[in-house]
Amino acid sequence: MEWTPEAIKAEMDYRQKALREDSRRYQELLRSGYRPRSWWHRMTHRHEPQVPAA
Repeated sequence: MEWTPEAIKAEMDYRQKALREDSRRYQELLRSGYRPRSWWHRMTHRHEPQVPAA
């Protein structure tokens, strides 16, 4: 694929639109009361698979 200036602009517009849509959805989640877990909580409350003792 050859990257012409028009193709680059179209790609940038497409990605910006997707990022804005993701941001809009996340803002709606936050407004509805959703609070993401902290990275520390995710690291210390992992559900590792149970490996049977040999």
